[in-house]
Formats: sequence, structure tokens, C-alpha cells
Amino acid sequence: MEKVRTRSLRAEFSIAVAVTLLVILLASALTVWGCWKVRRWLLPNPDMVALYIGEKRGDREGGWTRYEIELDGKAQPITWISDEWSKPDILEDSDFLVGEAEFSIESIEPSIAQLNSRQRAVYTAAGILMGVLPIIFFIVGVLLCAIWFYRKRLAPAITVLDDATRHISEQDLDFNVECPVHNELGRLCGSFEKMRRALYDNNLKLWRSIEERRTMQASVAHDLRNPLSIMEGTLEHLRVLAPAGELTGDKLDDALESLTVTAKRMERYTDYIRDLSAIEDTEITMTEAALPDFLREAAEGVRVLAEPKGLTVSDFYDVPEGVIELDREIFYRVLENAFSNAVRYAKSWVELAFELRRETLLAKITDDGPGFSAEMLKKKSSLYYSEDASGEHMGLGLATSKILCELHGGGLKIMNAPEGGAVVEITVAVKKI
Repeated sequence: MEKVRTRSLRAEFSIAVAVTLLVILLASALTVWGCWKVRRWLLPNPDMVALYIGEKRGDREGGWTRYEIELDGKAQPITWISDEWSKPDILEDSDFLVGEAEFSIESIEPSIAQLNSRQRAVYTAAGILMGVLPIIFFIVGVLLCAIWFYRKRLAPAITVLDDATRHISEQDLDFNVECPVHNELGRLCGSFEKMRRALYDNNLKLWRSIEERRTMQASVAHDLRNPLSIMEGTLEHLRVLAPAGELTGDKLDDALESLTVTAKRMERYTDYIRDLSAIEDTEITMTEAALPDFLREAAEGVRVLAEPKGLTVSDFYDVPEGVIELDREIFYRVLENAFSNAVRYAKSWVELAFELRRETLLAKITDDGPGFSAEMLKKKSSLYYSEDASGEHMGLGLATSKILCELHGGGLKIMNAPEGGAVVEITVAVKKI
């Protein structure tokens, strides 16, 4: 995935201001130059001079002729028209002179007084615009820069954050925080998205925990009904036998034995529930473990559980050599609970398989027993698993394992193998070293 290039708000603001000032300077320079050209065009040329030529013929003086000449350093031909005769347009021969002449040169000073009223108005307006337009350009440029910067760099992120805040305040976490800008506000939107996701996951876990608690409470109420019914039936039986004088010693002993077994069963059940609540407060302690030796030792540790039933235990390891960090005690406990459950229902064999998937360690336990029932698979996300009607096993082993796996950043799944038998997958988060 290509990394998105980010730019700070300070850099973006500096670039926007620099570009705005450059445009303002260019516009102001063009405006001043244009107004100056208009004023220059309206006024007489300051490089023009007036050449006066006065002609003499003997004792008689001729008239004065006025010529306007631009002083650009180049010689220009002059047409000299006399009252009595005419000189050629261009006098190529300097010795060819007729009569005498007097010359006078006067500079032509440009002045607004030389302009008519309309030209004077245009000249004045151009001068005013030379001073006013740059100020207007500066004010308008700054305002447009501020509006553009707000709408393009600030408003999108502010709108997204405001909308996200509104959703969160309404406890609606089913949305995404996406920001089109890549600056500090964009990173803030990313932080909001992480916070939203964390809140969503926490709420989802809390909701699932509440649902699991409700399921467990329903299961507790259901399973407690049986021993309570037995105790009520036994007491009612004693109440009927006592007045009739039929309560013999053997019957009384049988009734008391039934009440004792039932009371112990209820006591054991409440102990399981208390232990389950305490497990949720377990702290994770990470320690180093060498692979695959650690997994071989764990497999050997639980293999003894299958010896009393004469089951065949096979193990497979799809893990590289290396060192990881995990909570050894929690992993042993979860593996032992799942393996003992498989041993309880297996017919002839149990299989252990280990696999390391990046930062997750997987332990898969498969047996050739009857597998999980459809009802149990339907409520497999619940904390409470119990298919033992005798009451000897309260079904909290897998529930305990599930909680411990979740505390370790993993989980527990149950399913049936295609060829038959139950499958339990245990995953815990580990850290490679």
C-alpha cells in the first residue's frame, strides 16, 4: 500500500500565503504599469522639442516655422518651405544654402494643462487607480486566501470530526471516519477512527459478554432446577411418609443420601460459577518459550490424560524453530481443558496439531468421538457448554478456556470434522523474538 504523503498545516498555509502575495504583486505591477502607460500616452512626449526656423532675405525677414522633433539621437530630415522658394526635402549638400536663417530650440514640457477635460479625467483616474488597486488587490487576495484555505484545508476535517462527534454522542458507532486532507487534522481524523473502532470493538465485546452472561444465567437456572426438584420431591416424600409412620430407617437413609448428593452437586456448581468469574480478572504474564520444544513438552504433559482410556495420541508441528513470548500457564491450562474434553468423548484416538501463523499460535485438538450436537454448535459463541446430563461435568472447561484465550488475544472455536468427531481450535497471540 502506497504511503500517503502528508504536509503540515504550517507548510500549506505558508505556500498559500506565498502564492497569494506573488499573485498580488504581479497584479499590482501590471496595474501600475498599465496606468503609467495610459498617463504617458495622454501627456505630450517629454523627449519632444520645438525647433523654430526664422528665414532672412537680405534686409527682409521671413516668417518663423515651428517643427516638433523627438530627441532620440537620430538625424531626421526637415522640410523647409520658404515664402518665395523651397528647399529640397533633404539637403544632401551642406554647401547648398540659400539665404540666411535663425534657429531657436525650446523644450516641450508635458503638462496636464495641455489636456482636454476628458483626457484630464482619464489621467486623474489612472493616477488614483495606481494607488488604490494594489490596496484592493491585497485585501481581496488575503480574504480569498483565507476563504480558500478554510474551505479546502480546514472545513472538510472539521465537518468530519463534528459528524463523528455527533455519532459517538448518539452512541452510533456503525460509521467510518474518513478525511480527505493529509495534515494534522487528517491525522486527528485517523485518531478518531481508531477511537471509534476501539469503542465499537469494546461495545461489541461487552454486548457479547452480556449475551453470554444471559445464556449462562439461563443455563444455570435450568440446571439448578433439576437438583432443586429432586430436593423438593425428597422432602415432600418425607413429609408424606412421616405422618403415616412409614418412614423407616432405610427410607430415611436413602432420602438423606439423595439430599446430600444433590446438595454437593449444587455446591460444586456454585464453585464452578465463582471460579469462572475469577478467571476474567486473570493477568497475562508473558515469558519466553523455544519452539518447537515448548509445544512438544506441552503435548507430553497432556498425553497422560489419555492413558487410562488407552487412546492413541498423535501430534503434528507446523512451526519453525525460534523463540516466542506467551503466558505458559494460560496456554497449558487451555490446552489441558480442551484435551481432557476430547479424551472424555473420544473412542480410540485424539490428535494434536500446532501451527504458528505470524503472531498467532494455533492448537487444534481432534477426536473420533460423536462430535458436538447441533444445539451446542448453534450456541458455540456462549460461555456455557454442557451436554453432560449426569451433572458430574458442568461444561465450564471450554467456557474457561474461551475466556483465557480471549484474555491472551485469541479465541476458541468448536466444530465437527467432515469425517466425524469434534474439533476444538485454540488461538493465542504471541510475540516473536
